[in-house]
Amino acid sequence: MIAVDMATADQPLWISSLLTIGSQAPLFHVCDPRGGRLRPYQPDQLVQLPASLARWPNLWEPLDVLAFIAAGVFRLPDQSSPHDVAVPHLTSSGLWTHSAYWKSTDLPEQIRSTMTRGRRGVPSG
Repeated sequence: MIAVDMATADQPLWISSLLTIGSQAPLFHVCDPRGGRLRPYQPDQLVQLPASLARWPNLWEPLDVLAFIAAGVFRLPDQSSPHDVAVPHLTSSGLWTHSAYWKSTDLPEQIRSTMTRGRRGVPSG
């Protein structure tokens, strides 16, 4: 939440790539617009993110009541959607799904991809 707020503030923190895990930013913006450079959400029009937030992979677990899909609320500056990555539910996590991301096999690759994308000498794929 803090990173999204800072990247969309009137005087933003420029973030080339932000990885969120179980993020509430989409829900909070729909319920109570976050301000800054973001206009309020309207069901028929997605909220344009400023250039200060260029890329946004968002991990979410379908049974995590604290995780929300960003692509249903926001558009990135290049008009693409934030990349929502569904993390499979682990039955071993029971109802504690919000902390299950740390056991996900998707997490290390998403961190690597987010942290290295666009760096010189590192593939951007």
